[in-house]
Amino acid sequence: MELRGGLKVTTLRNRILVLLIAFVLCLAITAAGAMSKIESSEAQDLIGEVNKTNEMLSTIGVQFIFGNNLMYCIMMFVPVWGPYYGSIVLYSTGRVLAALGATRGVNPLALFLTLFIYPHAWLEYVSYSLAISESFWLIYASVKYGGKGLRNELSTAAKVMAICAVLLLLAAFVEMYLISSISS
Repeated sequence: MELRGGLKVTTLRNRILVLLIAFVLCLAITAAGAMSKIESSEAQDLIGEVNKTNEMLSTIGVQFIFGNNLMYCIMMFVPVWGPYYGSIVLYSTGRVLAALGATRGVNPLALFLTLFIYPHAWLEYVSYSLAISESFWLIYASVKYGGKGLRNELSTAAKVMAICAVLLLLAAFVEMYLISSISS
């Protein structure tokens, strides 16, 4: 990424490295949520919420999955606050897995790892990792290069956001197809 005047915000190699670090952190945060202790009453409440969501999926489907995931992802782009918000969302996802594990007598970490059999999980986690890593680059560009750096990086952020939207839309179609296949 070159700034006006030939300055580079960062290299592609650095972007990929930060993306990989963000991906590992996203996985670790979700795994921590999955492995957290959960009371039986809280597990039942979370399962109730999951069941309500599943009922909505039958009527709203792809639009609901895509809209929900895109909303979370866009929030993760916000410098400083976005990664914090993303951590809460990912930890909460892990808590749902902990609830499922507790109510069904299954290891929640095994449930978490099983998610990655499905392509939509990979697409969603890559999108969230892209958003969180771009949040970092927005901070970095503004601190190192000021307003010019931030303007330049906002252009990159818009492109990354578009990539995330496409990935999440694809993930929503895949997830809805899998849900439809399982329920029929």
